[in-house]
Amino acid sequence: MKRLLGSILRLGTGEAVSRLASFGLYAYISRAFGVELLGIVALSQTIAAYVTLGTDQGLRMVGARIVSRDASAAPAILRHVLSNRLISCAVCVSLASVYALWGPVPANARLYVLGFALGVIPYAFSLDWLAWGLDHFGWLGAWRGGVGLFFVLCAVAAVRVSGTTLLPITIANATSAVLGAVLLWALWHFRWQTPPLEPQDQNREIGNQLRWGAVLPLGMATILNLMFHNFDTVMLGAMTSAKEVGRYSAAYKILFVIFGAYYLLTQAIYPKVSRMKGGRQARQLLAQVLVALAVLGGCLALVIATWAAPILRIIYGADLNAVHLLRLLGFAIPMDFCAALMGTVLVSRGFDRAVLWGAGTAALCNVLINLWLIPRFSAMGAAWATVISYGVLLLVLGTFCFVQPIFLEQARNSGAAETVTTPA
Repeated sequence: MKRLLGSILRLGTGEAVSRLASFGLYAYISRAFGVELLGIVALSQTIAAYVTLGTDQGLRMVGARIVSRDASAAPAILRHVLSNRLISCAVCVSLASVYALWGPVPANARLYVLGFALGVIPYAFSLDWLAWGLDHFGWLGAWRGGVGLFFVLCAVAAVRVSGTTLLPITIANATSAVLGAVLLWALWHFRWQTPPLEPQDQNREIGNQLRWGAVLPLGMATILNLMFHNFDTVMLGAMTSAKEVGRYSAAYKILFVIFGAYYLLTQAIYPKVSRMKGGRQARQLLAQVLVALAVLGGCLALVIATWAAPILRIIYGADLNAVHLLRLLGFAIPMDFCAALMGTVLVSRGFDRAVLWGAGTAALCNVLINLWLIPRFSAMGAAWATVISYGVLLLVLGTFCFVQPIFLEQARNSGAAETVTTPA
C-alpha cells in the first residue's frame, strides 16, 4: 500500500500541474477572447485526442503490460511499438488533415484543428508507455506536468506578445510535444536502458503479442472509449456552433479534472494488477471497492450540483450559461469511477475484447442518442446522451467483470482476450 500511494503521489504531482495548466489556458481564453474561441480550442484538442489514440492503437497499454512483467525485454518491445506507431500515425494524421480541411468543422476552426492534428506526430515517438510499464511514475509525472505547463505558458506568452491566437497556440502545442518526446528518449538512453536479453523465442513472442491482430481490439476499445467520452464535442461542432462547443466543454472540463485525479489510481495499479494472482477473494474485493467508489462519486456529484454556478464563475469569469450542463454531467462521476476501475482490471488481465465490447456498445448508444438530442437541445442534449450512455457502459463492463473468469490464473496470459465470449 505504501508503494502504491507513493506511485500515485509521484504521478499525481505532474498530473495536477498539467490539469491546472490546462484549466489556466481555458480560463485565459474564456476571459480574454470569449466562449467561441474556447470552443474552437476544445474541438481542436478533441480531434487531436482521436489522432493520438489512432496512432497508439492500444500499443501503449500492451507494451506497458509486457514490459511490467519482463523489463529485460524493453528494447525488443520498443522496436515493435515504434514501427507500428509510425505506420498508424501516418494514416491517422492524414485522415485528420482531410477532415480538418474539408469535413463538417466550423470554418473558423479549420486551421486550429489542422495544426493540432499535425502536432500529434511527435507522439508516435513518445516513450510514456515505457516509463509506465517500468514503474517510473516520478519521471512520468514530471513529463506530463512539464509538457502541459510548457504548452500553456508558451501559448499564453506568445498570444500576448503577438496579439494573435492561431499560430502561437498551435506552435506551442507542437513544440511541447517534440520536447516531451526528446526528454523521454534521453531518459531511456541514459538512465533506464539495461542490457537486452532477447533469445529468439522471446523476441518472437513479443512480436506475436504486439502484432496488429492482437493490439487492434484494444486500440479500437480505447478509441471507442474516447468516442463515448467526447465524440459529442465533435458532433456539436458539426451540428451546432463553436459557442455551443465552448459551453459544453467548459462544463465537461471540470469533470475531467476529477476524472484525471481518479485515473491516477487506475494507472498506478495497472502494472500491479497485471502481476496479481487471481482467486475468489479478488472478485469480492473488486465488488467492495466498486461500492465505495460509487458512494465517493455520488458525494462529489452532490457537491458539484450544489456549487455549480460559483465553480464556473471562479474558473471562467462567468457561468457561460453552463450551470445546468454541469449539474447534469455531475451524475456521470460515480458511474465513471466504477467503469474506469472495471476497464482497468479487464485490460490488465488480458480481456481486451471485453473492453472493446463495452466501449463499442456505449459509444454506439452515445452517438445515436446525440444524433437525436443535439438538433433539439444542443449542448443539453449532449449532456443527457453522456449520462444515459454511462449506464449502458456500466451494465456491459459489470457483466464481464462478474460473469467471466477474469481472476483465474490463465486470465493473466495475453491470449486471454481471445477466449472472451460476448454476453447474450
